[in-house]
Amino acid sequence: MKIEYVKWGLASNFGDVIELNENLRHYPELLNPILAHELGHTDKPFTMQDLMLDITSTHDINQKKLIKFMIKHPKSLTQLLPIYFSKSRGIVYDLNLILGYVMYICLILLGIVIGVIII
Repeated sequence: MKIEYVKWGLASNFGDVIELNENLRHYPELLNPILAHELGHTDKPFTMQDLMLDITSTHDINQKKLIKFMIKHPKSLTQLLPIYFSKSRGIVYDLNLILGYVMYICLILLGIVIGVIII
């Protein structure tokens, strides 16, 4: 598997290539667990194994340091976009993020509906 350093996002696994934010090289305490997380993904676009990995492996990464990193390097915030455009890959989408955002929106709408019914 090849590793490419890019100027945006944190890390993404595209099956044959893992893209890592170039600034992570200066943060080994973040680079190592993020790389281990990406290596744990399958080479298929969406599997339950990948979804469970995304849900359960966040405790391996120091969240305080990650937030500081993302604030210091704002281009890394593109990792939070479910769909984005890359010059080298075209339109890229993350089904796990899309599913997560849909679930959050449904929960918010459910809360609003319940709030309106109760009031």
